[in-house]
Amino acid sequence: MKIKIIQTTIDSIKIAKSISELLVKNNLSPCVQIIPNIKSVYRWKNKLEHSSEILLLIKTIPENVQKCKNIILKHHNYDTPELIVMDGYILEDDYQAWFIEHCRKI
Repeated sequence: MKIKIIQTTIDSIKIAKSISELLVKNNLSPCVQIIPNIKSVYRWKNKLEHSSEILLLIKTIPENVQKCKNIILKHHNYDTPELIVMDGYILEDDYQAWFIEHCRKI
């Protein structure tokens, strides 16, 4: 089964948990992984930045990507949040059944 994986980074564990819970409670994603202690290096406003961030990996069905994006943008605290979507495939039948049950098209 083809799925989408949305990646974003954030600097607040409280906001990371809040976004994750909204996505799961609204059946937009059956599972969001919150990965702390990501070290990011990037250029922002012509200056080299080093930040400690939290990575969110959000799994969903293609039909729910826009709704996930809307929730992320509404609750994110960055001016320009990272939003990257990648294709993924579920290889295990029992996990796929669980995924479909908890990630309904709405």
